[in-house]
Amino acid sequence: MAKKHRVRARSRRAVEASRRASAARPAAPEREQPSRPAATSRTTRYGSRTGTSRAVGAPSQGLERAAAWERGYVTKDFRRMAIVVVIALALLVVAGLVLNVFEH
Repeated sequence: MAKKHRVRARSRRAVEASRRASAARPAAPEREQPSRPAATSRTTRYGSRTGTSRAVGAPSQGLERAAAWERGYVTKDFRRMAIVVVIALALLVVAGLVLNVFEH
């Protein structure tokens, strides 16, 4: 039998209270735009990072196992996609031949 996790229920705010709390927001004061954009010092979150990789030394056995599993999965996935593409192309060729036979 499954073990029940005892968790306290979170209290919910009334619908009116939540609507009132998020309804009015003060407008931000407009500032005069500078003539040139200011340089940002922080890096972008998903930007490309230059330089060498941070990993040093031989990879661990767990990492090697995970990489091997991932390579196998990707290889199988590409094989499945190739089979689907070949079947679709074969069906298109057969359909074209059948239509040509019935047309004449």
